[in-house]
Amino acid sequence: MARRAGVSTATVSAVINKNKFVSSELQRRVLVAIRDLDYRPNLIARSLKRQETRTIGMVYTNVTSPIWPVLVRTTQAIAQDAGLDVLLVVTDEDVEMEKTSLHSLISKRVDGIIITPALSDFEHIRKAAQNVALVVLERTVEGLECVVTNNEEISYQAVTHLIDDGHQRVGLVTIPLLGSNTSDRVRGYERALQQQGIYDPSLIRVADFVGQNAGSLALDLLAGGGLDAVFTTSQSAALGVVHAANQLGRRIPTDLALFGYDDAPWMEVVTSPLSTVRQPVEEMGTKAMALLLERLEGRAVTNTVHTVDSTLLIRHSCGC
Repeated sequence: MARRAGVSTATVSAVINKNKFVSSELQRRVLVAIRDLDYRPNLIARSLKRQETRTIGMVYTNVTSPIWPVLVRTTQAIAQDAGLDVLLVVTDEDVEMEKTSLHSLISKRVDGIIITPALSDFEHIRKAAQNVALVVLERTVEGLECVVTNNEEISYQAVTHLIDDGHQRVGLVTIPLLGSNTSDRVRGYERALQQQGIYDPSLIRVADFVGQNAGSLALDLLAGGGLDAVFTTSQSAALGVVHAANQLGRRIPTDLALFGYDDAPWMEVVTSPLSTVRQPVEEMGTKAMALLLERLEGRAVTNTVHTVDSTLLIRHSCGC
């Protein structure tokens, strides 16, 4: 190829690997030679030379949530466009599985990892980041690069919307407050009510992580009477409230306003389509992959939390 282009082998290498300046004329000659000779780089040999595997790991907690399939598709598509293979791991909120998976991925010499950590102490995440380029999704881990949404502010806006519609007794059904994303949503709920002097902690119910007991907790909350609205921090919690309201004969939104979180497909087809918080899932995945690719190109970690904004999706369930 160097002979065909009339340049040195070092110049050919610089053009292919994009690691040194080459004049536009020499680049053109090398690219013409590549086209004429139908050259295809030996990625395995290149990876061995650079000590790269051209593989990244993606570690997610729970793909049953409506946002995770979109995140997986988005990040995987960008990775493949960049010539990267993907190893996908689902931990189901199991911290020990997460630790084992991180160790396994690093042992396989993946070039980078995108992770949504389980709701736990994050020290093992920080240790992993000392050995591999790593970007955190949906959680804030101090000292690492993270991509999150405006959880507190958008929750504040949702509850303020309910208050502005005249609702004074606004309950909350949430999954555990172990992760920064859920804790921020609860803080937004509390701030909106505290500003109006109507915050009542007795109206809060905490379900398990996947919201399997959200229905029974919502029944307990609604049976107390006097409640005119509910905000939830997950789609599973919102579904539990819908079931509880149906069992008690409480019509949404006539008897009970409801504001959910995440835009699950079922929310649009129930009798009273749910108002909810829509997260910019594709933007989150795109941002996380962009950050990881920058790290793989040699950019130093900035220890920055990158925030993308969710939006309110107003439908019928809030009574508007």
